[in-house]
Amino acid sequence: MAIRGKWDHSSVDLVSTAKASQVELRASPANVEVYDLNELSDLAGEAITDLSAYALERLRGDTEFVLYRARSDADTRHILVLAPASEQPSYSTLKRIEHEYALRTELDPAWAVLPFALVRDKGRTLLALKDPGGQPLDRLLERPLELKQFLRVAIALAAALSRLHERGIIHKDIKPANVMVSQASDEVWLTGFGIATDSSRERQAPTPPQIIAGTLAYMAPEQTGRMNRSIDSRSDLYSLGVTLYQMLTSALPFTASDPVEWVYCHIARQPSPPEERRKDVPAALSAIVLKLLAKAAEERYQTAAGLQADLKRCLEDLERLGRIEPFVTGARDVSDRLTIPEKVYGRERETTVLLDAFERVVASGAPELVLVSGHSGIGKSSIVNELHKAIVLPRGIFVSGKFDQYKRDIPYATLALAFQTLIRQILSRNEAEVGRRRDALRDAIDSG
Repeated sequence: MAIRGKWDHSSVDLVSTAKASQVELRASPANVEVYDLNELSDLAGEAITDLSAYALERLRGDTEFVLYRARSDADTRHILVLAPASEQPSYSTLKRIEHEYALRTELDPAWAVLPFALVRDKGRTLLALKDPGGQPLDRLLERPLELKQFLRVAIALAAALSRLHERGIIHKDIKPANVMVSQASDEVWLTGFGIATDSSRERQAPTPPQIIAGTLAYMAPEQTGRMNRSIDSRSDLYSLGVTLYQMLTSALPFTASDPVEWVYCHIARQPSPPEERRKDVPAALSAIVLKLLAKAAEERYQTAAGLQADLKRCLEDLERLGRIEPFVTGARDVSDRLTIPEKVYGRERETTVLLDAFERVVASGAPELVLVSGHSGIGKSSIVNELHKAIVLPRGIFVSGKFDQYKRDIPYATLALAFQTLIRQILSRNEAEVGRRRDALRDAIDSG
């Protein structure tokens, strides 16, 4: 059922402004279509039919989305509104809004910010969410959190993530901006489910870092597509580790100047222990965060429940003893599912041959040809995919094409597939880089 309301320009007060490249969520005299408003009745006993009574306060924003809190002077009802930052949002941005709305029946208001309506204003799609109160966590991280507050919030975060994973959902974008926190009670609610998936395991293609879905500063190594590993619930635990590191130190574990460097940081660099950045961080707490930040998923916590148990032990020690005693992390971290490791076993010699050949090409610039042979299903692709990690720092491009028995009648189909991947990666870069590649290709054709 659709209910139509009017925006009254005189009654909406915008608290903050957006950058020139973004768009303010302005009131409009045009009709606004609000869908599923019957679900609003539990907010205050009656459905909201007039949005003009709400003033908008900007809570957070980035290049893709802006989150507002909509307040009403007439009553105590508040809602949240998620709006595209651009006047002409991309298709992927709109799909993220619609996807988050589609997940509403899978979420619980005890640990998630619930979407309740899609709002369309003059062709723009907005998402309305129930307001649990509190503030985005990133607003509280101008300075490190006090240890007891850190532990209470971290325990609540681990519990929320555990409930999400129990429902078979991987968030894929855990970060402070996607966490609402009540400073009064230290309760937390997850939000930002635009790229969440209900698949227990999925493989990220090695797409250009500039267009990978998610936030590079908080992204698990396997989520970059450069680790030859699948994304699963442990990817969220890595992102949670980055978040906890920031809560403890008020800084990210890595710094980078461009997307490629971010990818390299996550797959190859080791973070400084939190106890080295902040002297009052106990060694046990630092070990917990570093375990979350392990490059290989098998070396991290396997469940959010196991993390929650260790954090609770830290809080109990701190309240009872005034300090946190050292202990073995992960002792109560038992997964409820069998996960087969994706590490390549017994192929060290073949992998070394490939990596050595790549290093020679990087050093000399001379091309080399390496042929990998073997029966179908023996693991040729897995060995070749081990190159993903090695090519990041030299800023190499990985392209591949597979011979398909059903396309044997198409000339050069495999080469065409490989070059399609190459062209897509080049076109994803800035105009200067695209121009340089275009000129090089033109010169090669002219000289030929």
